[in-house]
This record gives sequence, C-alpha cells and structure tokens, in this order.
Amino acid sequence: MFFLRSIRRRLVTGFTISLVLLLAMSAAAILGLVWHQQAVAEFSSVVHDSPDKEKLIVVVADTLIALKSNIVSHRPEAVQKIRDDFRNKVNVAISEAQQFRKRIEQTVIASEASRQLGGRAILSTRLTTIDEELKTLSGLEFQIQFTNDGRAPELIDKVRTKASEHVARIFEVLGGLPAYRAEQTVAGLLREQQRSTRLLNFVLILTVLAVACYAITVCCAFQWVSFPLRTIAKGTSRIANGDTDYRLGSVSRWSDEFTDLASNFNRMADRFQESEDNLSAKVEERSRQLVRSERLAGVGFLSAGVAHEINTPLSSITMAAESLQYRLHEQLDPDHKDTIEAMSRLEMIQRESKRCGQITRRLLDFSRNDKQHILPYDLTLVVQEVLDMVRPMDRYRDRNVIFEHSDPLILDINASQIKQVVLNLVANGLQATDAGGTVQIRLEGQMDWVIIEITDDGMGMAPENIGNLFEPFFSTKETGQGTGLGLSITHRIIEEHHGTIDPFSKGPGKGSRFSIRLPRRQPQQKAA
Repeated sequence: MFFLRSIRRRLVTGFTISLVLLLAMSAAAILGLVWHQQAVAEFSSVVHDSPDKEKLIVVVADTLIALKSNIVSHRPEAVQKIRDDFRNKVNVAISEAQQFRKRIEQTVIASEASRQLGGRAILSTRLTTIDEELKTLSGLEFQIQFTNDGRAPELIDKVRTKASEHVARIFEVLGGLPAYRAEQTVAGLLREQQRSTRLLNFVLILTVLAVACYAITVCCAFQWVSFPLRTIAKGTSRIANGDTDYRLGSVSRWSDEFTDLASNFNRMADRFQESEDNLSAKVEERSRQLVRSERLAGVGFLSAGVAHEINTPLSSITMAAESLQYRLHEQLDPDHKDTIEAMSRLEMIQRESKRCGQITRRLLDFSRNDKQHILPYDLTLVVQEVLDMVRPMDRYRDRNVIFEHSDPLILDINASQIKQVVLNLVANGLQATDAGGTVQIRLEGQMDWVIIEITDDGMGMAPENIGNLFEPFFSTKETGQGTGLGLSITHRIIEEHHGTIDPFSKGPGKGSRFSIRLPRRQPQQKAA
C-alpha cells in the first residue's frame, strides 16, 4: 500500500489517525460541554424565567380562602380583617398574573404557546381576560363592609359567590393555556437525555477506537522499528567483534529504510573486507619488496667485493690461455692430434673465463646501480635493436619472434637500461620455448602510459613460482643455465622508471606473459 511503503509514511499515517481520534474526542468533549451549558441554561430558564401556571392558580384560589370566615358580623374588626386579607390575596394574584404575562411574552415559550393556541392574538386575548377578571375581583373588596343591621355575613357570602365566578373564569382561561413549566421541563429532560445518550455512545466508540489504535501502533512499532533495529544492532556488533564474513539477512518484510540500511551495511562490510584483503596483499607485497631490497643490498655489497676479487685472476687466466695458445700454435704441428686437443682445451679455458667475466660484470652492474640520463627515446627503435641482436643467434633461429609495431613511440627512458630489460625478457622467452616456438612483442600507446607485452608459448610458470620471480638468485632453469639475476635487475630498472611489471601464466606448459607499464613522462627529479 502507498501509505505503508516506507517507515516515514507509516509513522505519518499512524500519527494522522491518532491526531484524528484525538481531535474527535476533543470535539466530543467540547460538544458535551456545550450541550451541558445549554441544558443548564435551559433548566435555569425553566426554573427562573418560565411562567408558573400552577403557582398562579394557587394564588388565585387563595383569594377565595380569604373570604371563608366564621367571624360574627357584630365585630367590625373581623370584617376588616377579612377585607384586608382578600385585598392582599388579590394583589398577590394580580402581581403573579403580571409576572406570568411578562414571562410568557419575554421567553421563547410565547411562540410555542401561540403555535399551540393558533396565534399570538389569541394568547394575548386570554392573558388580557385574566387581567380583567383580576381587576374585577379586586373591585369586590369594596363590597365587604360592616353594617349595623347584621348583614355583613350575607354581604361576604355574595362577594364570595361573585369572586368564585371570576375565579372560575380565570381557571377556565388558565386551563386553556399549556402547563408551561411541567411540559417544558419534561420535554427538555427528554431531549437532553437523548442527546447525552448519543454523545455517550459516540465517546465510547471513540475510546474503543483509540485503545485499538494504540495497541496496533505499539505492535506495529515493534514490527517496523524495534525488531529490525535490534537485528541490525546484533549484526553490526557481530561484525565489529571480528566476524567480517557475517552479513545481515532480511530485517523487514517491507522494502523500507531498514531494508536499504541493511543492504548498504552489507555493501559497506563487503568493501571493508575487500579493503582489508587489499591491505593485506599490499602489506605482503611491501614485505616482499623489503626482503627483496635487503637481499639486493646484501647482494650488491657482496657482489662488489667478489667481482673485484674474481676479475683479476680471471683476466690472468684468460691472458695466460691466449699466450699459451699463441705459442703452441707457432711451435707445434697444428694438425697433430695432441695439438688439436690442447688448442681445444685452451679455447675452453678462454671461453669459460670470459663467461665468468660476464657474470662478474653483471654483479658489478647490479651493485653499482649506474644511472644514466633519461631522455625522450623511441621505444620501437629499442625493441628493434634488441631483435637485431637476438635473431642472428644460431641457437634461436628455429624460434619465431613476432614484432609488427613500426610507428614511433616516444617516451622518457634510459635507452640502455630498457634495452637490457627487453633483452632479458625476450631471451627468457626464447629459452622457455622449444623449436618452432613463438615469442610475440606488442607495444600499446595510451594517453599517459605505454604498455609492453612479451608473450611466449613455452613451458609456462607454476603459481608458486610467480611470486618469487624477482627475488635475487631465484631461477627455474637448470643448474648452470642462469644466475637468477636477470629478472631482479629488470624489476629494479622498471621501478626506477616509475613503472610496473606483472608476470602471468595459466600454468606449466601454457606459456607466459610479462606486461610492463611505463609512464610517458618521468617525474621532474628524474628527467634530464
């Protein structure tokens, strides 16, 4: 669903529902208070402002009670007392009638009464009739008086009879009017009771909904927030404690922020592990380079002394063999068997002495680390010069050397050192191949770099040997076939040119490839 797709939308939805319920309950409470105030005002109006017909009837009836007396007529004070009581009762009735009329005219009940009676004019006529009857009733006071002939009781009886007629007419008129207080009070109570019942039911429904919404919100909070957050916290703690192979699984059945967080955390853990592996590889490579540098330093120190010590006797042996060969050639028969054997032995002494001299020269070159000037030079020309030296060799004539690049490729290099690098790698490739084998040289010019690839289809290399190729005196050739210094010198020259060399082989018998990467421009301190 759209409103449940993300945690933010769920929270907004939950808060909106809670706010709606809160506003509804607040509105119900405010409405209840308003209704209560209206009921109180209505009851107050009924009690204090509505016409009281029953009270008016009682007051009018009291006027007749004042005329019921058994006092004898020869007592004037008794007659006067009856007259005073009657006058007071009538005045009270008149006052109550005026109040009754005023309340009817000033309250809403007047409109209700006029509707019940058929019009406001009829209501006004009846009220006027009551006022006139009370005035007439008030005029009967003067007929109550004391007489010497003893007719006072008779006069009082006549007044009582007339008063009864007027009171009866007043009761008749009042009987045609609604019983305002009783009817309105009962009607108001019924209305308020119905409205209060509806409001109470509404509040109860809102309360049930609010409790249900609260329970659902708490449950959803655990499902949406607490449980996924706890799962992520446990996973991060596990990875922080060293279990870098652990990855977070599904933390939420929704595709929400926690799912994205778990996915991003797994990606971060993958990158961390990858960085850790790369760091370990770099540390291992730096360690190997440090060991290699230490070995190279030791070899350089040793080779310098050994080379100087060996060169002198080697030169003496070579010169003595040449001198002896020259003398034997002059004094002995060149065709004699012993002479031929002696000359062969002397040539072997010279050849092996020169070979030892080449080894010592390599040691000296390795130890001196002579740095010539780095100048812009055509790499294509360097490779071509190397091939011109290699191709005429009898031992490599049965191999194929392929190099088809002819366009100039200029970069800053020490030409003699790079020539030595190419010569070492081409010679190794030719030695690794059998008759009919192929060595291919490829050059590729890039924006800031130049790539040299030398590939052969020879014996290949084992994986455990690739990591030791550039170690001094490490060689996979047979004893006497190499010194193990060629690739070490090659690696040193490439590093001095701020380049890289990467060996690759699919395995024994599957050939080898050396990829050299050199910058077109050397750093300023290395430039000529």
